[in-house]
Amino acid sequence: MKKKVRGHGFRLVGLILGIVGATVSITAIVFSALGLHQARLCKHCVKGDNFR
Repeated sequence: MKKKVRGHGFRLVGLILGIVGATVSITAIVFSALGLHQARLCKHCVKGDNFR
């Protein structure tokens, strides 16, 4: 008889949390880059002064 491998649920939850964490991290980096780009484009307006 084969022994039942325990801890499968924890591995699955860890995998799901890892995927969610990576997705959130990539989204934050993209939004940060877009915000910096907007601030750079808007140096001569009021919004650009607030970002500096």
